[in-house]
Amino acid sequence: MKNFILVFHFFALMSFGYAQSVVPSNIRAANTLDRLVDLDGLSNADMLYGIPLPEGKVIGDTYLEVQWKAASILLYEKDKLIEGFPARYDIYLNELEIKGKNGIKTLKGDKVKSFVWIDSLTNSPVYFVNAKEFKNEDNVTLTGFFQVLIDGSLPLFKKTKIDVKEADYNVQLNVGSLDDKILKKDELYVVKGHQVMEVPSSKKKLLQLFGDKSEDIQKFIKDNALKTNEEYHLTTIFKQYNSFTK
Repeated sequence: MKNFILVFHFFALMSFGYAQSVVPSNIRAANTLDRLVDLDGLSNADMLYGIPLPEGKVIGDTYLEVQWKAASILLYEKDKLIEGFPARYDIYLNELEIKGKNGIKTLKGDKVKSFVWIDSLTNSPVYFVNAKEFKNEDNVTLTGFFQVLIDGSLPLFKKTKIDVKEADYNVQLNVGSLDDKILKKDELYVVKGHQVMEVPSSKKKLLQLFGDKSEDIQKFIKDNALKTNEEYHLTTIFKQYNSFTK
C-alpha cells in the first residue's frame, strides 16, 4: 500500500429522513474509494459391517463473501473512519473481520454505521448501511447490514440471510444427507424513510410504489423488456425512477 497522508474534513451526517442519499458522505468520499483500490474413500451410501459411516460435515460458510476485500468502515463512535484494510463480513455473527499487520481482529456489527468495499471483479464500490437504522412493516428494528443496490429518494436494498439445513440421513432407508448445509438467501427491500418493506412480487403493487411516475416506469419496463422478479432488472427500474426525482 502506498504511504501517504490524507487530511479529512468530517461533515455531520444528514439524517436518512431528509437526505437523498442513504450512504454517509464520508464513506462515499473519492479519497476513501481511491485508498481502497490502491492495495498491494467410502461414500455415504456404503454400509459395511464394522465400518462406521463418516462423520457429517458442515458444508458452506456464514460469510457474505469469503474473499477479503479492501474496505473502509465508518463507526458510530465519533464517526471514526477505519480505512484501507482487507475485511469480510460474517452474517451469522454480525461481525466484520479486519485483517491487519498483527493478525485478524473482529468488530461487532452494531458498532458500525456503514462500510464500503471494492468488488474485486468490477473494481467498483459496494456500499452497506446498518440495518438497525430501519424498521420493518411490523415496526421491528432490524439487525445486520443492507447492501445499497440503488441509492436515492427511493432506495433499493439487499439483505442476505443465513439458513441451516440440518443433516437428515436415515440409516434404515439409506437416504438423506449426513452433512449440515449453510444456505444463503437474498431478499430485496424498498426503503421509505426509516421503514423497509420487501419488494412486492406483484408487478401491480410494485408500480404503486412509484406514485405519479408509475405510468412512466410501466412504459420503461415494457420498452426495455424488464422482469420485475429479477434483481438486475429491478436495479435498472429503481435507477430509472430515482433519476426522475433527483
